[in-house]
Amino acid sequence: MKTGTERKIGGRGATKLARDKIFEVAADLFYRKGIRAIGVETIVKEAGVAKISLYRNFPSKDDLIVTYLRERNESFWRQWDESFGRYSNDPRAQLRAIMSYLAHRTTQPGYRGCPFINYCAEFPDAAHPGHQVVEANKREMRRRLLGIARALGVARPIRLADGLLLLVEGTYAISQTLGGRKGPGGAILKAAEALVDAERAA
Repeated sequence: MKTGTERKIGGRGATKLARDKIFEVAADLFYRKGIRAIGVETIVKEAGVAKISLYRNFPSKDDLIVTYLRERNESFWRQWDESFGRYSNDPRAQLRAIMSYLAHRTTQPGYRGCPFINYCAEFPDAAHPGHQVVEANKREMRRRLLGIARALGVARPIRLADGLLLLVEGTYAISQTLGGRKGPGGAILKAAEALVDAERAA
């Protein structure tokens, strides 16, 4: 028996529309409530589709998880380029923009932390296919920070980039324990500038 949503989206475009709805609902629930906490039954109920529609588009929950992580990764870097690409000729301004954004984002009410860190906390087994996506995201973050460090002309750019990466990851993590506007996450900009100044002095 078809649900109301499936009747509405019947026809040749039904598969894509159902897939988009399933993914939208799953991505929202995975981020807000945790991946393990959300089962297939909850997803199809919230999406208003039959369970068979989910399995036609995502053969298993693991496939849905990996798709979720890939989409998060792609959208993260797309937004990064849109927001910070304008500062490509001024590395210090670019770094300030990045850290100011993170200070604001991670201290907002309802912020649930980095989806990649959250995933690793729920799926510690490195053999799970989602780990490849997460590792790629963090390697790309390190690569981009290294590019900024080199553009700043410091003597030890790798050390600066790794220090900045630790600040970023620490800010993500602390948001889930001492988060909010009065938490320490807002200090990331000053901490990053102090690292840069220290490396330049060296």
